[in-house]
Amino acid sequence: MGFPRRRYVQEGQEGIYHCFSRCVRRAFLYGFDKATGRDFSHRKAWLLSRLRHLASIFAIDVCAYAIMDNHYHLILRTRPDIAAAWSDHEVAERWLTLYPHQPISQNDSTTQKEIEINALADCPERIALLRQRLSNLSWFMGRLNEYIARVANKEDKVTGKFWEARFKCRALLDEAAIATGMVYVDLNAIRAGRAISPETSDFTSIQERIRAWQKEQTVATTDNSESIRQVQSDINNEAIRTAGITCDNSDRSNEPLSAINHSPDDSNPYPSWLCPIHSDNPQKRGIFRMTATEYFEMVDRSGRMVRSGKRGAIDPELAPILLRIGITPEAWLDTVTHFGSRFHLAVGLLSNLRSFADRIGVRWLKGAKTAQAAFTSPLSQSS
Repeated sequence: MGFPRRRYVQEGQEGIYHCFSRCVRRAFLYGFDKATGRDFSHRKAWLLSRLRHLASIFAIDVCAYAIMDNHYHLILRTRPDIAAAWSDHEVAERWLTLYPHQPISQNDSTTQKEIEINALADCPERIALLRQRLSNLSWFMGRLNEYIARVANKEDKVTGKFWEARFKCRALLDEAAIATGMVYVDLNAIRAGRAISPETSDFTSIQERIRAWQKEQTVATTDNSESIRQVQSDINNEAIRTAGITCDNSDRSNEPLSAINHSPDDSNPYPSWLCPIHSDNPQKRGIFRMTATEYFEMVDRSGRMVRSGKRGAIDPELAPILLRIGITPEAWLDTVTHFGSRFHLAVGLLSNLRSFADRIGVRWLKGAKTAQAAFTSPLSQSS
């Protein structure tokens, strides 16, 4: 049964959500399509580049992603607190980056752009609306899916739907739910038989995080300060280069496809645009209390258990991490394996699900029984 998204994705409030979109008719429009004999794998790079670009504009954190052959998963966190701190000028600049006006002559492009930004910034009512949109989940997802549909249809020389429906969404209500959702997303390629390990899972956030961690370890063991500065410069240049890939982003339907038909740059895969696993920076807040290496270990152990088909026999070394965030170890494997089918609108502790149901005005939510078995009250920091 459908449910109005505005009832549980509330404007102006921070929230973390598992979002999902599938291609129309479940066609393999992102990978090798056996029905047509065509390979569309290059389109995964389009989506990843667009995702990076939108993350640089919106006040929305990308916590996890997995781009598959005919669908993709995202874990997103809305950050209205960041949007509220932007100046009117910055809101206008971000919006005009997302929706630039008609091309202007190269000679006065800088002056004209500043004039447009200032003119928009001088409209308080418009700025207030745009500030809300730049932290709005539906606007983020809409700009992602619309763009991909346009360029894919242009390549195929067709019109019509590319996605089977609006994106699906479920709220992640607590740290246990967030951990379950993120591990589910990061293991998607492995569970589908597309990869044998997290570090070989192409077009997933876990692969980016592992590569970034490896690069950080290399930098940490280098005593040459000039080398450290050079790596940091490379990171910044990569972020600028990546953002520039799709920087004219309102509608590139008239642009030659060769200009955007690219592959990810593996030479410097530092994921500066991803939300960190753990961070004390209030502007770039982390997702968990655990470290990145603890999260990697949790994903790796869970992935090996899923791959081998074992049920319930969880390594005791994993239990402290799970208990610390409020997950019952005995139910972890079953919960993360069936995450996509056991829950509907929200995921979390049973008490949080009940509060969520009261807030949206329903008596029952799918997943209550699973939540009762899988999630428990998290241990305190001192435990």
